[in-house]
Amino acid sequence: MRWYILHALLHKEFQRHLANRGGIALGLLLVAAAVLLAVFAPEEAAAGTGMVGGVHYCYVEFDRVTPLISHLQENTPKELAGQIRFRPLATADDINELVSYPTGTGAIRIRQVNKPGERPVVQVSVWHPDGDPAALAPYEQWFWRESRRAFAEQSRKEMPGTDLPPDPAFDPENRWLVMEAHRRFQDQVEAARKVGPGNPPVVPDLDIDRKGLGGRILDFRAAIATGMVVFALYFSCVYLLPTLNCEERERGVLLAQALSPASPIEILAAKFLFYPTLGMGLAAILAGIYKPAVLGSLFFWLSLAAVGGGFLGIGMTVATLAKTQRAAFLGAMCYLLSVSMLLLICSTNGIPFVPYLALEYHGPRILHAALAGDVAPKHWQHLIGALGLATAWLTAAGWLFRRRGWQ
Repeated sequence: MRWYILHALLHKEFQRHLANRGGIALGLLLVAAAVLLAVFAPEEAAAGTGMVGGVHYCYVEFDRVTPLISHLQENTPKELAGQIRFRPLATADDINELVSYPTGTGAIRIRQVNKPGERPVVQVSVWHPDGDPAALAPYEQWFWRESRRAFAEQSRKEMPGTDLPPDPAFDPENRWLVMEAHRRFQDQVEAARKVGPGNPPVVPDLDIDRKGLGGRILDFRAAIATGMVVFALYFSCVYLLPTLNCEERERGVLLAQALSPASPIEILAAKFLFYPTLGMGLAAILAGIYKPAVLGSLFFWLSLAAVGGGFLGIGMTVATLAKTQRAAFLGAMCYLLSVSMLLLICSTNGIPFVPYLALEYHGPRILHAALAGDVAPKHWQHLIGALGLATAWLTAAGWLFRRRGWQ
């Protein structure tokens, strides 16, 4: 294999992409999307509950400043400080009109009604996205806990020296709400019995134990970044390579290369070097914008090589079988649709083993693990599977190109 011929072939591919600015424009759009993801959804803002239920901000709206509002403002947790925003209610708020908030937001409205001779009433309205009442669960959990503490502190200040019950154990799972309600129900039942202390209670005690599953929740930002990385590799190797190769065949450029001193292996090696390098370079830029530390991960680069090599074999196979640019484009889209439907059917119906034969089953998993920083032994198994499938696709593509790539 002669380097000066490889250099000329690689220079030819580079000049073709400079002339075809559509691919460059799409690559710049991907980079811009990655920058927007990093700027407007930074990791510290997306941590915890920042992306839960699609609610990024929760407004705590109040009619006037009360001890409850002051307590809530002073006891906003650090992990929610960027998502909770206090603001007074509008003076001309009409409850007969449809209440709407910007997309990705919700609200907790607090009004205090004082009537002479009656117990004050704190009116709480929770405004959540339509059809998703659990979207504000993390904010409600904080609100009810701090409200309970605020009322307890106010009672102790107004009745010093009184033997008030201690605060419950405020656990993250809000078990204290269920336990307090259960104890209140026990007291009501025992008061209604009016029986001596020797009889056993009717309602038993309640013991709640909650444990999380072994898996971690989906990192939404890492999932978006993974999608962009996979798309960069797919666009370079499965879309650009077949369409530009078929363009060379239609214009006779591929036949001219066959008649030149370049051997078929050198022509194939130039394509095998250029397109994965282009896709992996763009993918690395996108991943580096999202998380610069991932560029120092060996697992990330092995994952890029496995997915990029597999997509290269798929793209070269499509380029060999297709005769025109239109056929190459449709072939790439049909392949993507077919594999997507196959994986969806297998996932929804619990069909085993079949998804293991698709590179698209292993690739997103290993790239997401690398971007999320959650590489486990199972991901190394997916990496081995992706490398095996990439080797098979590259072997099949090389064999097909040597047999009918010139036709």
